[in-house]
Formats: sequence, C-alpha cells, structure tokens
Amino acid sequence: MSDAAFETGDERLTQDHELTREAPIWLVDDDPVVRESLSQWLELADLNLRCFPRAEALLEALAAGEPVSVVISDIRMPGMDGLTLLSRLTLEAPELPVLMMTGHGDVATAVSAMQGGARDFIEKPFDPEALELKLRQALAGRRLSDENQRLRRRLSVRGLAGLLRGESAKIRQLREQVLELKGHPARVWITGESGSGRTTTALALAEHAPAEGEAQRVGTSPASALLAKVECRALVGMASSTKASSTKASSTKASSGAALSEAIDEALQAAPEMNTLLLHDVDVLSREQWQWLDAWLNAQPEGGRRAPRVVFSAECSVQALVASGTLGLTRGHALAEIELVTPSLCERREDIPLLMAHFSRQAAEVHQVPELPFVRGELTTLMAADWPGNLAQLRQLASQRTVLGEQGQEPPATGQEAGEEDPDGLAAQVALFEATLIRAALTRARGNIAQVLEELALPRRTLNLKMHKYGLRRDDFRHGADGASE
Repeated sequence: MSDAAFETGDERLTQDHELTREAPIWLVDDDPVVRESLSQWLELADLNLRCFPRAEALLEALAAGEPVSVVISDIRMPGMDGLTLLSRLTLEAPELPVLMMTGHGDVATAVSAMQGGARDFIEKPFDPEALELKLRQALAGRRLSDENQRLRRRLSVRGLAGLLRGESAKIRQLREQVLELKGHPARVWITGESGSGRTTTALALAEHAPAEGEAQRVGTSPASALLAKVECRALVGMASSTKASSTKASSTKASSGAALSEAIDEALQAAPEMNTLLLHDVDVLSREQWQWLDAWLNAQPEGGRRAPRVVFSAECSVQALVASGTLGLTRGHALAEIELVTPSLCERREDIPLLMAHFSRQAAEVHQVPELPFVRGELTTLMAADWPGNLAQLRQLASQRTVLGEQGQEPPATGQEAGEEDPDGLAAQVALFEATLIRAALTRARGNIAQVLEELALPRRTLNLKMHKYGLRRDDFRHGADGASE
C-alpha cells in the first residue's frame, strides 16, 4: 500500500477523533458491563463516547442541544425500547446515524430497525473491531452530511443575497434570521418603513423557509410563484363604505370581514403553487377585520395544501398595534410569533454602492441601454443623502440615471442646505464606503489576502491597518460566512 494511502487513513483517524471530541458518540444500554467495555475499547481507538443507561436520558440531552455524532442503541431496554427511540430520533434528528444492537439474533427485529432508519445492525456478543469499523463508516457518513449541510447553507446564503442584497450588519442579520426560520411554520410579522423591502423579505421567506413538505417544489419554483399577496390598503375604502351602509354592529363586522375574505380567496386562487400568504400593510385593518382574520386563521387545518404560512407586513411593530387598541394583547402576540425588521436605507448606507450598481444593471438590461460608469464622488454623495423612499427611491433614481444619462446627478433631500459642508458626516460616509469595498473584496476572495491586495491595488500594510480599523478579520470570510457579494 502506498504512503499516500497510509496518510489518507491517518487523516481519517484524526478527523474521527476531532469529530467525536466536539460531538461524542452516544451509547444507550441498560447493561453497565456493555457500557464499560465499549468505553474502554473506544478510548483505545481514540474515539470519545458518552453513555446513557436509559433512552429517555439520551432524548433529554438531545433536546437540550448537546452535540452528538453517532448513536449506538440497544434494542431491548426497560422503559423506552430501542425501536421507539429510533423512531423518535428519525423525527427529531433525521441526519443522525443510528446503530442498533441486540443480543437475540432476531432477523425480523434487524429488518424492522433498518426499515425504521437505522444505519446498521449489530448482534451481541459483537466483535469490537467490527463495531469500530461500522462506527468509522457512520462517522464518515456524518462528516459528509455535515459538509453537505454547510454547502446547502452557503448556497442558501448566496441565494438570499440575490433577494436581500447588501453586506451591512443589519441586512446580514436579516438573511440569517430568514435561514433560521427554514422549515418552521411560525407566523411572521415583518415591520419596516415603506419601501424598505418588506415584500422582498416575504419572498425570501417563501423561497428559503418553506412550509413542511414544500422543499422540492420550492427548489424548482421562483419565489414570486410561492407567494400569495393581499394588499390590505386596497380594502380600506371597501370596508369603510360597507360600514357606512350597515345598520347593525354584527352586520358591519361580517361585511368588514367579507372584503378581506374575498381578497384572500382571490390571492390563493391566483397563486396555485404558493406556500406563503402575505397580508401587506395590515396596520390599516380595523378591529373588526382583525377579529374576522383571527377566526379565519383558527379555522385553517393544521398542515395540508390549504394552510400556507401567514406573513404579516406593517410599517409599525405588533407591539405598537397592540398599544393602539386595534389588536388585543393576547391576539396580537398569538398572530405574530416571530417579528423581523427590515432596516431603512439610512440604517444601511454602506449598502448603497452595491444596491445602486445592481439597480443600474437591471435598468440597463430592461431598457437595453449601456451602463453608465460612476464619476468620482458620486457614490459618496449618494451615501450621504436621506432616503425617505428607501429602496424604491434608490431604484427609481438608478433607472432615471441609466435611461436618461443623468450621470453624477445628486439625489433629492440630502438633509443639508445647498453649499453647506459637513466634513465629519462626509468622512463617516466615506469610511462606510471604504469598509464596504474591503468587505466585498474579502467576501469574493474568501479571505485570500493576496487576491484582495491585487483587486484593491493596496499595499499589505495599508490593508492590514484598514481591516483593523473596520474590525474585519480574514477568518470570517474563509468559508463564505458573509454570503455572496454583488
């Protein structure tokens, strides 16, 4: 056998040790002799083991979030048996490899264990070397699974970066929150200023946080096809005219809910593949409409095709709507289990160069005109401006600049009088822009300093000083942790 083969084997042994040091192998067996003998053998094999006398104790440790790489479980135990434990683990930790042991040589039991999701089956009395081999195969599978999960998460981050664009701390936090919600059916309340990207955040939830059973379809459908949207502001006039024509309170309540019910039905029918229902600008709904909506939500079946995740969007927080008296305290917090905040453009000024470049490219493609280069100082001026219209205003400016050729035009409403200088404010915005350029270069280079130096044409000492100044560490970018750049 070649030296390379030996080196590969040594590397695998080291990887097994490192993996089980961070996430031990768990053994559950009611026989203390078995626990002791396996502990001694695996210690000699440089594998870390944690023992449990009962399955219930193992599940408690799993629920507490304690790390584990592989589970070895006896089948016949007092209390919860091994097959029941296997079914629980399959539901709660489907990526976790499970090896089953039995002293009865029951082929039917072995088949049941394998069909139930066990990775392998071991008969007692077992050969320790054979058990170690099966364990190392399971650990190799676990490493591959972990790597695939990291890859999927990295790809998810990159996909999210196409919807929630930017590298500011707040937008990166929002992307992470969307990923954390993946697979969870919790109702979400999105709050933020008009034009700050609430609908886009709902699209990101629809594509990257599907309801149970929707994963495959999501992978082949655009986010827009997965979202049904109801514009609540369009219902205000309908509700008020209905209310004026009603003579009884009960009739008013029913009619007020009818407009909302009809709008929801139309939205659901118009998006047959959707998994997310967005109720946009719900802060305009009346108390009667909220009461109807609460009853409608409670009447929806758990799971199933007609029970999409419900996402609320409002300029105000759910706490503000509760404080106004429109929503009761209990109902408000029951409707909005998770709250996300879309930052205003003024809170993420360092993203403006990236966003402006993206919107300009989009405008050039749509209108089939060439892109215009940015003149010196143009982006700095944009970063120093006020943006009451947020992303919508920036997109409009990019389209006008690209189509009409208005290169270097200043945006409206800078918040300062013409000719008034604010050197401190300008310096701060220039620093934000500089930090953004360095962060984006580090992201593209995955922390490769030589590549960043070449891209930015900076001396190493200058780059080191600026990275220290802006709190940027190369290790944070080595594995694509910051997501994809523009």
